[in-house]
Amino acid sequence: MSEHYRVVFTGKVEPGKDVEQVIDRFSEKFKLERKMAEKVIRAGRPVSLKKELPLDKAEKYVKVLQLIGIEVEIDPKPPVPEPAPALSGFELEPLDHGGGDTTEVLDQSPDVGRCPKCGSTRMEMGICQDCGIVATKYLAAKAQRGEESDAGSANPYSAPEADLEEPMEDHMRGPVGVPAGNGVTWIGKGWWHFKSSPLAWIGAIVVFFVISLVLAFIPFFGSIVSTLISPVIMAGFMYGCAEQDQGGDFSVSHLFAGFSSNVGQLMLVAVFYFVMMIVVGIVMVGGMFMLMGGMAGLENPETMAMADPGPILGIVGLGLLLFIPVIMAYLFAPALVILDDLTALEAMKYSFIGCWKNMLPMFVFGLVAMVLLFVGTLPMLLGLLVVAPILTASVYAAYRDIYFG
Repeated sequence: MSEHYRVVFTGKVEPGKDVEQVIDRFSEKFKLERKMAEKVIRAGRPVSLKKELPLDKAEKYVKVLQLIGIEVEIDPKPPVPEPAPALSGFELEPLDHGGGDTTEVLDQSPDVGRCPKCGSTRMEMGICQDCGIVATKYLAAKAQRGEESDAGSANPYSAPEADLEEPMEDHMRGPVGVPAGNGVTWIGKGWWHFKSSPLAWIGAIVVFFVISLVLAFIPFFGSIVSTLISPVIMAGFMYGCAEQDQGGDFSVSHLFAGFSSNVGQLMLVAVFYFVMMIVVGIVMVGGMFMLMGGMAGLENPETMAMADPGPILGIVGLGLLLFIPVIMAYLFAPALVILDDLTALEAMKYSFIGCWKNMLPMFVFGLVAMVLLFVGTLPMLLGLLVVAPILTASVYAAYRDIYFG
């Protein structure tokens, strides 16, 4: 079976290139919205643009992307062909077609197929056998006169166009619905992330636990700070998972990656989450208030003890039902903010829609997660040092599955 390759954007543009022009060319060439093209170019991190390519097609992509002005590489590195052994006693003389034409002929593109002047297909070594022009020299002269045609139209030396107008691998296509069994698959991918850097994951979880414990001892302000930084910390975990997907390693420092990218929007996610939780709380307290006949009933233990448990359980159940949409809006929001540059509102909307379209796999995921959490608490909570990283990385796996397919 032939080996497949992927084309990876290194996160940098070619030296001396104008970033805005690079974004415009990238957007036009690959039929992307400019906002998405800008997001990729300015991400400052490696992005897999295409995968599962044969080497010849990967090299075509590289050629086009380098012309656009972005640095790309092929992964894995293609094999370097061994140089042909020299023939003892012989030396090749350079070709000479009359002086100045030699360089153009030897440097001509291997994709030559049609004369740019007369359209003839009788091209040999970059020279038209019908009209006699040297193709590269002719095109250079046209460019100097300002007559250069648009790339991919009349220029047979331009990079191939038709088969490259495809969406990037990292272009968000979701949220889409996935099979219920994917809820288990996410757990498996979470295990892969953990086992790739187990010590770093455990270290990050321990640091997070210590931070949460310290904040818990600070009256009032501690809980506010904890609420605000929770999505920022979660975003750091998501960023670390993305690094692992790109072939890197997870490190404890990824825990704080969210503080260096979109921290304002991440904290705004926390604010919206907090407001929604308050609304849920008000609904539950309001229901109890009416059930107990006012504040006096709520403050009287005897009234509470004599109350019919049915309506109370109904109010609690209502609160739990209202709590589920809040979690749905929050679950993928940190990943969507830090990795896809969405605003807090956009991220929470897309998170809710993603969960709504995947109620069955989310239910399966929840059941497996509860079992793992129970098992993790048995050996004096030490199992959570493994279970917590797995479940955290599983959220990233679900995000990739639902939004990128």
